[in-house]
Amino acid sequence: MRTEIGLDDLVVTALLAEETRPRCTPHGEGALINLRGVNSQHGAEPEDMVSVRLWLDHEKVVTCQFRELAAVGQMAEWIEGGVGPGTPGDFVVALADKLTEGMESVVDALDTELDDLEEEQAQDRVHELRETIADMRRTIVRLRRFIAPQRDALDVLIAETFVWQTEVQERRLKEIVDRITRLVEQLDTMHHRAAILQDFIAVRVAERLNSTMVLLSIVAGVFLPLSFVTGLLGMNVAGIPMATSQSAFLVISGVLVVIGVVTFLALWKLRSQ
Repeated sequence: MRTEIGLDDLVVTALLAEETRPRCTPHGEGALINLRGVNSQHGAEPEDMVSVRLWLDHEKVVTCQFRELAAVGQMAEWIEGGVGPGTPGDFVVALADKLTEGMESVVDALDTELDDLEEEQAQDRVHELRETIADMRRTIVRLRRFIAPQRDALDVLIAETFVWQTEVQERRLKEIVDRITRLVEQLDTMHHRAAILQDFIAVRVAERLNSTMVLLSIVAGVFLPLSFVTGLLGMNVAGIPMATSQSAFLVISGVLVVIGVVTFLALWKLRSQ
């Protein structure tokens, strides 16, 4: 980069940085631009966005990346085929457009998945949905982390005046910025919807737990007096009533049934209040 292309140390350091975030920094007659694109490699997570670093001036474009990015590969194929952008300004516009197109497909797919989850929550699949929604919220946060700064980076590129940038290119960049702004707003809305859905599921889990606890309390309340009576009559001491009566078992059993029914009705009435 230094010897063959003639880039200075600042530009080379920026292009080779390991950790980057979307930004646009004017430098002399050119601009350092970091953009992010959706990772479309097989088995990769879409929200694990790949960074592409660019240096643009009036005569050349230099790109650098540590992982493959489908949009950059397609741009290279266009240029090799003679149908790619002919100027640095056209190049950055076309690249930003392809990156935004990939982000739109991912965000729209997430939106559709969230719609499906909102329908499934009514089918009493609470436990399966809790983990899915939590993963989706993490995905949304990670996507927004890079998409929002990318909008700001393109805004800086539009605001700065470069000799190699035309008004047509600025208008196209503004259109791309509007699309990215829509994506950011869509992600914010999806995050709120996912949070509401997660809260609703948490409430349903709590209600189900409360119902179970009430049922257990009623069962315990019914058997508490029955256990007391049977324990009292089961003491191995003299003076137990009806100890020698042949009908004692039937009488005691009837009394226990009556006590159990009365206790159950009383507890059930208290539950409904």
